[in-house]
Amino acid sequence: RMAFKGRGLLFGLLLAILMIPGQAYLIPQYQIVKSLNLLETPWAIVLPGIFSAFGTFLMRQAFISLPRELEEAARLDGCNPWQIFSRIMLPLVQPSLFAVAITTVLWSWNDLLWPLIVTTREVNMPLSVGIATLAGQYSSDWATMMAASVMAMAPIFILFFSMQKRVIEGLATSGLKG
Repeated sequence: RMAFKGRGLLFGLLLAILMIPGQAYLIPQYQIVKSLNLLETPWAIVLPGIFSAFGTFLMRQAFISLPRELEEAARLDGCNPWQIFSRIMLPLVQPSLFAVAITTVLWSWNDLLWPLIVTTREVNMPLSVGIATLAGQYSSDWATMMAASVMAMAPIFILFFSMQKRVIEGLATSGLKG
């Protein structure tokens, strides 16, 4: 929303990041997490999903869809930029925040490759990696793997179906249709 030089170029770079497969920046992401001493922690799994290009794009669309008149009226009432953001803009984009949060949780929950890379001890592995390790080289206990898969899907189904209205509302108000 803020006008600055290079704004269009920055948005173009953001869209380019969305077009690159996640495996292409796996090594730099790993190096960043390693330099922050976050390997073998839940933060190593969660942080890359929080700072995503999709979330940035979705929130940009949500903020752009808000009328500028609200910002101008708040400025006339004596609000500084932080007050405009926290008291007016942020509450209005709350559905989009929910949509970003829920889609990030869904993608992180289903991710296998990244948690497999940043966790090596079984104690720190999420369910998706734990289920993948149940497959043996010569034989697999398919019944146990299927039961574990159903149990791993249950929390996400409950989360999505309880928040489905907010996800759809957030995607609809942010400019994404579907």
